[in-house]
This record gives sequence, structure tokens and C-alpha cells, in this order.
Amino acid sequence: MINTGQKLALAGLLHDIGKFYQRADADLFKDGKKNPANDIAEVSFNMAQTICPANEQGRFGYHHVVWTSQFFENISIRKKLEEVPGLKESIFGGNEDSLVNLACNHHMPDTLLQHFVQMADWWSAGIDRTQPSTYEVDSKADDKINWGKSRYKKVPLYSVFNTINNGKSYAAFGLHAIDTTKEEHIFPRQVNAQADGISQEDYRALWDKFVEEFEHLPSNSFDGFFNSLLFLLKKYTWCIPSNTMDMANVSLFDHLKTSAAIAQCMYLYYEGAKESFVTGAKKNIIKLKEDKFPLMLVGGDLSGIQKFIYNIASSKAAKSLKGRSFYVQLLADSILHQVLKHTDIAVNQAHIIYASGGKFYLLLPHLDKVKEALSAISSKLQEELWEEHQGKVSFQLAQIPFAYRSVKKDNKQWESVMEIVENNIVKKTDLGGLWKAMADQLTQQKNKPFYHVLLNDYDRFFDEKHEKLQSNDKGRHCAVTGKELKENEGESIENGVIVDEAVANQTHLGTALKDIDYLVTFDHPGDSSTYLNNRSHAHIKVAGVYHYLFDKRELTKDDAEFRNISSADVSGVYRINDTDFIIPLKGKSIHYGFKFYGGNEQAYYRDKAGEVVIKQDGNFKKKHEKTFEELTKFDTNNPDQETYLGVLRMDVDNLGQIFAFGIPEKAKSFSAYATLSFQLDLFFSGYLNTLRNSGEYRDWININYSGGDDVFAIGRWDKLILFAADIRNAFGRFIGREDLGISAGIAIVNNKFPIARAAEMAGDAEKAAKSFKDEAGHIKDALCFLGESFSWGEYEEVKRFKDELVTQILKYDLPKSILHRLMHYGAAHKRNKILAQKTPEKFDLSYKWHIAYSLKRLIERNKSKENIEFITRLQKDLFTAKSRAVELKYIAARWAELELKISK
Repeated sequence: MINTGQKLALAGLLHDIGKFYQRADADLFKDGKKNPANDIAEVSFNMAQTICPANEQGRFGYHHVVWTSQFFENISIRKKLEEVPGLKESIFGGNEDSLVNLACNHHMPDTLLQHFVQMADWWSAGIDRTQPSTYEVDSKADDKINWGKSRYKKVPLYSVFNTINNGKSYAAFGLHAIDTTKEEHIFPRQVNAQADGISQEDYRALWDKFVEEFEHLPSNSFDGFFNSLLFLLKKYTWCIPSNTMDMANVSLFDHLKTSAAIAQCMYLYYEGAKESFVTGAKKNIIKLKEDKFPLMLVGGDLSGIQKFIYNIASSKAAKSLKGRSFYVQLLADSILHQVLKHTDIAVNQAHIIYASGGKFYLLLPHLDKVKEALSAISSKLQEELWEEHQGKVSFQLAQIPFAYRSVKKDNKQWESVMEIVENNIVKKTDLGGLWKAMADQLTQQKNKPFYHVLLNDYDRFFDEKHEKLQSNDKGRHCAVTGKELKENEGESIENGVIVDEAVANQTHLGTALKDIDYLVTFDHPGDSSTYLNNRSHAHIKVAGVYHYLFDKRELTKDDAEFRNISSADVSGVYRINDTDFIIPLKGKSIHYGFKFYGGNEQAYYRDKAGEVVIKQDGNFKKKHEKTFEELTKFDTNNPDQETYLGVLRMDVDNLGQIFAFGIPEKAKSFSAYATLSFQLDLFFSGYLNTLRNSGEYRDWININYSGGDDVFAIGRWDKLILFAADIRNAFGRFIGREDLGISAGIAIVNNKFPIARAAEMAGDAEKAAKSFKDEAGHIKDALCFLGESFSWGEYEEVKRFKDELVTQILKYDLPKSILHRLMHYGAAHKRNKILAQKTPEKFDLSYKWHIAYSLKRLIERNKSKENIEFITRLQKDLFTAKSRAVELKYIAARWAELELKISK
């Protein structure tokens, strides 16, 4: 039998599945009677009066629960559920708390467990769901569009970004399963009329695909089934509005997921702290005492990861760099795995609110045993990270208890108020305040990394630092990181390069990434470890979790040896950057899912015919991945010609402020925060691969890290600038507005320049971009390269003039000296601008007459009509344009000079 906590989690996960089904089906009633055109069986129809509360007109409301009931009556769905061990007896059962009743009775609960599902539904939404405004109707007073009859089937999922910072956008998604390779499937479009909405037919097509894949879910363990179902719901319900009345910008998936987590948390807290509740006025309904906090928001943060990724000491590091990036993701995933699987926690993946970019936020029950488990995990991880990385990467773990309270306002209306416990002080706040408090707690911990290591073993902490200071620099060192190697340490990788074991494993990861389709994880592989080590493309143990990388053929072909592994229990099989993820494998507790990872495809070396060069590497044939040097060879037919390498760092502006304060007060809910987090991950970890894999970038740019809201990429400098601009433009389309910024910094260096230093330079450039303020006073949302910062709006002007300069020089033989004239003029203009502010007495405009004379002489020496027209127009622009326009021409001239070195 499954336990009660598991049953409540599944009931919470499926309590609103009827919304999906209902919108795909004919209405419940027709002419006052049951509509014969819908899928509803008599048994589900007859339940309506007991599970559907009456609306203001005395009619049944919340019809979707009837379709939730019908979901369980569906023959193929019921058959699959009955295959899951311990679930058959729980689906209908002989008691009030069957799975069906728990899922369907959340609007009219009769038992304590049903009440927990109702509380989870409310707390997930962050509002009182009993308010009349939450009933489905055919029109709303604030509707921009007249949706007509069956409004709830036509209203699309609006982008959660629409109302950030009081925005007024109306961007919304179509109904499509997740597919990051198709922009039209995951990007919103503006909704201005009913025709821009969705339809029952759209829902039906999506529902039929969902049911078809549901039938293939693994069913030999509850955990395997539950976690696989979670990913299937993510694939199909990410684009469905949870509630078209008050949550039309929150996905059904995120509401279902957070409801499942809260329902399980509530029950676990109740079981461990019954004294925290009192009996309510209604039968089997309990109330939380005012001073009790049943849930915790738990935050985990790997700090130092960007510096760790690029902290490498040689040009031999291209593959290691990619591997280090993937290693960091595996590290965060492994820590998360340890938390969820701990025997005193033991919850499912629905409890993950956010996990990307080395950070994760979880919902867990506020119990002493859970807090003790988290403390033990944190202490152990600090020890392991210190042992493995000597302080380069640290991990912080924090928790903040919270609860919702119902408070009666002056107008006698009830409202929900959140209370949190921060530094042992109870505070009233909202979800934004909870999110900010968590960020503050993690920041405080960052300021005292490895506290437990220092506290528990003071002598070892400082003895190791002393040994480093006294080490012999003439000894053997890792060729990638520069770390000193002991006598028996070190492993030879490509071309005899010696590195330490960790770097060797990371290099193998980086090499394998471009060829793999699946990531397989184990708590412990047991007797199968030898087979797995030999057959996987790469393997690594990270924070106590074993990870193996396979291509599709190794796992899915009919005679795949992996199917014969008897110990393939308690494992996860994840499809990388593809949502076609369910494959039948042997193993009692296998679950299936998918992960988006930014940058598994790398730039390849191609022959003169444009075909990717293949080379043999051990048992595998592998594509020839470009080195840093090869990324700068702009002509494969002339390998001696090369240009510069670019390093890009980029992230969303003010993201912390957006999470803390950006979501409107009435829209704040755990579901909304989960939706916001998912959409950021979808763009940065998912879609950026599609953008990078386009023809213009695929052979010249490597995404080395992309997660959360950060991008770290390396490539040919000129392509990288265009790539950064395309990211900015795509992000604007993805969020449906242009006023939420993203800033970038680019360092341009020689291909043998230390990558760690280049990454720091790009970071400095990114900071400069975030400090930029335009003439209208707008800050950030800018690009900085060549030491100059300018807005993305100005970028278009700079690029246009740069292109014009290059065209005039290449097509019409305009002398390149014009670039130096412009650069000299621009530099003089900047100096004079500073002088005018600081020492006005030294203000000097003579440089203007010099450029006028210089351009006049250039006109006299040119016979080309096109050049004369161009220089004459330029001469006029320089003397009549605003100061900023002159500065932008200076930047364009510097850009053109670099580009012309490629165009020989």
C-alpha cells in the first residue's frame, strides 16, 4: 500500500486535472439536462451535487471537478493507475478518503484529509478560493476582449511577465506541448481579439496526446510513476491557465505541482505536530493555531560557480570548460537529490519550486527532524566541497517557516495574510517578502562559507592553507587549473596533457556532451557499475550520486544491454533538451523526465564541403569539437588567418527585485513564482540552444553556461556580438515586452589569452553595462564591449553605421583612414566633454575644425560619387548631431576597424 502522504500528494497533483479535460470536452449541461455530447459517465455526473458548490445563482459551480472524477473513470487511465503497486486499492476504495474523493472533494471537503487538499489548493493560489469572483463565468467586468460563451475554454495562458512592475502587456501562449526547437510553440503572441485565443478543439488535440503518453508511464513503483507523471504534466499543462478568472497568467502545471507539495507537507506536519491544530466549527475540519508555522521555504545556493567554471589556467581547457559547466549542474542536482531522498524528509520532486543556475527553492514541512536532516546535509556537503574544491565552490542552505492567516478587514471581508519567521522574529509580509527574506538569509551565509568546517576542524582548515603557501611551485601542476599535483596524482588526457582527476572527469563530460541524449542517475549502481563505466559515454560521482551519460541507441534499441541491469532500481532517466522522454527500461523504481541544459551542442570543425569532421576516440566515433584557436580561424581554407576570441557574460537586470516586488500584490502565489521560474529556465536553459544552433552561430559559438538568468559563452568575437543582440531581442519577444532589460559584457582577446582573466574582463564589462544610464535616465539594459557601454536601442544605430562604414570601404574603396579620423574625433569629443564638466576653462572645440578640414580633404581626393555623398552626409551629421550620436559613431568606427581585419 502507498502511504497517506503519497496518496495526498497524488490527489493534490490531480485535483484540477479536470480543468484540462473539461476544456477539451462538450459542456456539462444542455437544455437543463446532462449533455449527451460530453465524455461524462453517469457515475461522475451524479457526483456533481456533492462535489460542486453552488454559485451565486444557486447553480452548481466548479464543474471541472466532475471531469476530475471522469479522469479516474477513463478505462485506459484507470488501468494504468491500477498497475501501480499499492494504488489499485486506493483509487476508489471503500472509504471516504479514496484517491478519487481526495482529488474531487477539495471544494466541499467532508474529511480531514480532503480538507488538507483544499488548504493546499488555497495556499498554492495564495488567495481565498471561496470568493465568488473565482467562479467561472462567461464575462468579467475588466475583460479587454468579449470572449463570449464558454469563456473559460477560450482564454489563453497570459505571460506572467505581462504585469511585472505594473506592466500592461497582453502577450499569451498557444496550446502546444513543450518544444524548445519551435519558437512559435513556446513564445507568446499579443492577444487583441477573440480570434487570438484558443478553442475546445485545441484543448482536445492536446488532451488526446496527453492521454496517449499517460498510458506509457512506468507503473512498477509509486515514486517512479509519480515523478514521471509530474514531467508529463509539465510537458502538456505548462501552457494552460490554472484559472481563467483570477490566475490566467499562472500555468495549470505549476498550480498542480505546488498543490501536491503543500498537501503532502500539511499532512506530514500534522502527523508530527498534531498539537499545532485545533478543531474547527465544521465536522473533520481543523484550524492551525495562530503561533504555528507548518511549512518552510528551503533555499539552496551554490556560490562561486561562475568563477569555478572559468578558473582555468591554459588554452588546453576548451573541453574542460564545458565539462566544468555541466559538472556544476550535476552538483546542484545531486544536492537536491540528497535532500529529497533523505529518510527524514522523503518527498517527491513536486516540492521543487525552482531549480536552475545553481540555486533551488523547496517547500518542506516545518518539523524538527526535517530541520535536523537539512543541517546534517549542509554540514556534510561543506566538508565534501572543501575536500574536493578547497573553497572554490561553497554551498548555502537556509529555511524560513511561514503560514497563511485569515484576517477580517474593516469591511468584514476576509483576506489571507502571510506570516514568516525570520531570525526568530514573526513578521507579516507577502510572498515577495518571503522570497526576499530567503535571498537575504542565503547572502548572510555566503559571507561565512565553510563555517562548519572551520568550527569542527580548525587546525585542518588552516593547515591546508599553510601547506599551499609552502608548496613547491616547481612541482607538477594540473595543465588546466594550475593546481599542484602530488607524486601519484594526475591523469593524461588528449596529447599527453596532465591534469588532476577531477579535471579529467570534467573533460570527459565535456567531450561526451555533444553525443549524448540521456542522463541516468543512481543512488548507487551496485554490481552494475563496471558495465555502466564501460558502456556510458561518460560517468561521474557528484555529492554521493552517480551520473551516467548515454546516447539514445545505447538505451532504446531492442537488444540494449542496459535493459538487463537488475540493479537499475531507484534511478532517474532524463532526456537532455528533448521532451520525448518516456522509454521502457527495466528497474523497479525508474522514473523518467527531461532536463534543459544550455550548451550541450558545441562548435564543430568542418571540412571544405561543410561536413562535420568525425574522428575515432576509443570505442566511439566523435565529432571534432573546435578548440579556442579553431574558433578564431575565420577561413578554414586559410588556417593561418585568425581573428580574436570573444567572451560573453549576460544576465537579466534586477531579477531579485522582480521576484521580491515585481509581481502585483493580488497575483502573488506559489504557483505564480513557480511559473515565473519555469519560464526563465525555459528560455535560458532551453530556447537558447535553438538560437545558438542556427546556421550563423553553430560553428563559431559555444554556450558554456546558461541557467537561471545567466549566460556565459565563448566564440568568434564578431559572431558573439550578434549573438548577444539576438538573445536580447529574443528575450523581449519571449516576455512580450521591451522594458524588462538584460545587460551584457563582452571581452575581446587573443585566442591564447588566459580564459579566467578574459571571463573576469567580460564580468567587468557586464557591470559597466549595468551601470549605464542613457540620456533619458534609463539605466541598465545595455551592452559593453571595447570599453564602451550603450543601450540596446543605441546598438542598432551603432551597428547600422558600422555596416555602412564597412560597405563603403569594401565596395567603394573609401580609405580606411576615415576610421582613424572618426576614432580621433570621438576620443577628443569625450575628453572635451569631461573637461567641460570638471575644468570649463580648458574647454576646446578646435578638434571639430580639424575633423571638418580632414573630411573636406578626403572629399577632394575621392572620385567615387557614393563616397562623396557618404562623407558629405557624415560631415553634416558630426556638426549637427547631438553629443551622444557622435560617441556612437566613435564606437562604430572601432567596431568596423576590427571587422575589416576579418574581411581581408
